[in-house]
Amino acid sequence: MPTLTKTKAAPAKTAQSKVESMFLPFKINGVQFRNRILAPPTVDDHADVEGKVTPALIKHYRTLARQGVGTIIVESAYVTKQGRSHVNQLGISEEEHLEGLENLARGVKKEGAAIGIRISHAGAQTSESACGEQPVGPSVLNFGRDFDVSREFDQGDVEEIILNYVHAAERAEEVGMDFIEINGTEQQLLDQCCCVKLNSRVDEYGSAKIETRMQLALQVVSAIKNRESVKIPISYYFSIFDKIEDGFKPKDLKSMLKLLEDAGVDFFHPLAVHAMNKCFENKEPLCQWSAKYTDIPLIINGNIKSPQLLDEAATMGCADWFAMDQSIFERLQWYQFLKRKISQ
Repeated sequence: MPTLTKTKAAPAKTAQSKVESMFLPFKINGVQFRNRILAPPTVDDHADVEGKVTPALIKHYRTLARQGVGTIIVESAYVTKQGRSHVNQLGISEEEHLEGLENLARGVKKEGAAIGIRISHAGAQTSESACGEQPVGPSVLNFGRDFDVSREFDQGDVEEIILNYVHAAERAEEVGMDFIEINGTEQQLLDQCCCVKLNSRVDEYGSAKIETRMQLALQVVSAIKNRESVKIPISYYFSIFDKIEDGFKPKDLKSMLKLLEDAGVDFFHPLAVHAMNKCFENKEPLCQWSAKYTDIPLIINGNIKSPQLLDEAATMGCADWFAMDQSIFERLQWYQFLKRKISQ
């Protein structure tokens, strides 16, 4: 296993070379990528009722890889049945999930793409019918009629949740994933902890301070990073737009990224509704704000579905991968289309 280093790929010297480099191979943290085009999760509910990979799931991701995607992130897989958000969600919580996940990883790699898997715990955003018990969250929460009221997690729950994430990371390594991505957005458990509206705790896992609201996420990352059996890089997926109206400031973003980086995160994957949407008094897009506060590799994501927007995102020069909208992959020979349009 190559030694992992927290170094970005060599930066391009001009805006034009940055754009052109998105189609060239590069290497980060010991992983080889054939280009900078990334396919984020583009399907959901394609697993069977036990969370196992189905032939349709393998076919979908292999097709994307065959058409030219450099990196694929597989849809959120639950780390424990307690954290399953819905029936037919992909799982990575049991030994019975391994065979299908291994076939998926092997198939994508045969087509020349790198592959990562997003791992997740639904927290309060689930129901007893889906997860088999009363949901747990940072506070007593109810996300609506399709969900059940959660109970507040205790220290015993915390220890179990952290261990579930560690075991999921071990399984990801075992089946041949190139990296894992921890889901810290989409109002899943770690995002619930970070959100002032959803976390009313006053202990070490919640308060007005970002440091305490991020505590569970930091413990999860540290535990995975300190596990000798896990060597693959860790990406952290997050968004802040839903938190800005509650007082989330640039200093909070800076603190959050620094804390996660110190805990062991290797890549950051900031999510925006639109990649060019500006935040914090409409000054700059989230990716540029993130690049101010960290030097580790970044994924830019947010409704990138045209060559023009991809060109604009690349010219910004703050990202190492470009997560494309599903609509671009529905175009016949989309990779050749992108290269032709970008090079014009």
